[in-house]
Amino acid sequence: MSRRSFLRNSSTLGLLAAGAVGGVPLLAACGADEGSAGGSNAFDVKLPWIANTEYAGLFVAEHDKLYADAGLRPNFIPGGPNSAVIPLVASRKALVGIEAIPENVANAIHSGSKIKMVGALLQRSPECWVSLSSAPITQPKDIEGKRLGITLAGKNTALVFMKQNGVDTSKVELVPIQFDPAPLVAGEIDALWGLASNQPVSLEQQGHPATVMPLADYGFNRMQNVIMVTEETLADDKAADRVRTFLEVSQDGWAKALADPAKAAQVTVDKYGKDTGLKVEDQTKSLEAMKPFIERPAGDTHPQFWMTDELIAQTIESLGFIDIKADPSMFTNELLK
Repeated sequence: MSRRSFLRNSSTLGLLAAGAVGGVPLLAACGADEGSAGGSNAFDVKLPWIANTEYAGLFVAEHDKLYADAGLRPNFIPGGPNSAVIPLVASRKALVGIEAIPENVANAIHSGSKIKMVGALLQRSPECWVSLSSAPITQPKDIEGKRLGITLAGKNTALVFMKQNGVDTSKVELVPIQFDPAPLVAGEIDALWGLASNQPVSLEQQGHPATVMPLADYGFNRMQNVIMVTEETLADDKAADRVRTFLEVSQDGWAKALADPAKAAQVTVDKYGKDTGLKVEDQTKSLEAMKPFIERPAGDTHPQFWMTDELIAQTIESLGFIDIKADPSMFTNELLK
């Protein structure tokens, strides 16, 4: 099951995370042997899910000693279903946190947490409608007259997306499913709501070419895997400089990972995800599928993780569609260069 299925509130959905297995030591640290938010050069970075290629750029930077060369010792703490990110960051037990979806950060801020989003690993949402290429769904209107596989948690979001795109929901049959794309292969549904890096990759590996229709292409985009720190960290020159250097080095790590997904997947599986049962081939394909959602748009010269005014506005608008209030004060690029 995807980390999003545990992190989303009831208005959003969860999905299958490729390679996730039971019994994984989800709270074990990976990377540096020591780390805490208060150390001189060692600090914790909390991830939302198990170590996989969603975070490959960070792992490549650590593996290739880019952080060490910059005088840093980040300690990556994998996440899982019962491993929340925001409380560790808000209490400064972790200096940096990555939260899968921005609505969780917005809700935490409304509840009193003094945190801010300082960057985004995913510039575009990888959420999409997934269909078999033999019967592709390529635009929202194609949804009409179809049987759509959706989890209970995802139903409201799916309906909002359809209404925003002029789909007559009375002509759509919503079929309750779990997180496996098997019903699509069996012909029980015509499409399912998924992640571009998960179900389509799984289907391709099984010999079933898939077509994806990203929500981001149809007015429903929000940044994901957002990077966050506390307001206290931002106000502390020494702590802020440490995070700024971490982000700058992480940009280099991501450049290397995207240039060679196979190597990045090998590093991730062999070292950071060695106890999770992940396979290099699957993780390579997953990272390749993620590239269009990580890379900056053509002509955009901002550094990696930069949140443009347009992206912030899209995120705020999309959260509003699911009744989550957000505003520009929750985001800052001050640590990016």
